[in-house]
Amino acid sequence: MKKNNSGFTLVETAAVAAILGVLLALLLPQASQLLRGARRAAAVSDARATAQAVQMYLDDVREEGNLTMRTLHALMGSQLEDPEGPLAGYLSGGLSDARIVSVDVDLQTGVLEEMLYENEDTQVKLVLEEGGLLTAREIADREP
Repeated sequence: MKKNNSGFTLVETAAVAAILGVLLALLLPQASQLLRGARRAAAVSDARATAQAVQMYLDDVREEGNLTMRTLHALMGSQLEDPEGPLAGYLSGGLSDARIVSVDVDLQTGVLEEMLYENEDTQVKLVLEEGGLLTAREIADREP
């Protein structure tokens, strides 16, 4: 009589499971780092979009002659998803759980010089360089 050996033995199955477990253990930290990097890149992109909206807002307020410290204080701490917030007409949405922590503006020219942006995962500090480019200087993960 012939035996039918079409299946795997328990030892072979356990060996495959152990190998897959080791590979998974090696890949999980890498996947976590990739996700953190993606969240940081998204936060920098959102911060730049927010900075552009802030600059457009500042230009409009300055043209009206209303650029004061009170105007800047209204920006600080404002939730970007708020439909009644100062930037409601300047942002197209999609920035839930995001806010402007602080802004540094030249009140004479109305130019945004520095902004600290924060979402649920990340803080991004943008600084205006000499060439007029906003550069992300500090990017930090927020504590849970």
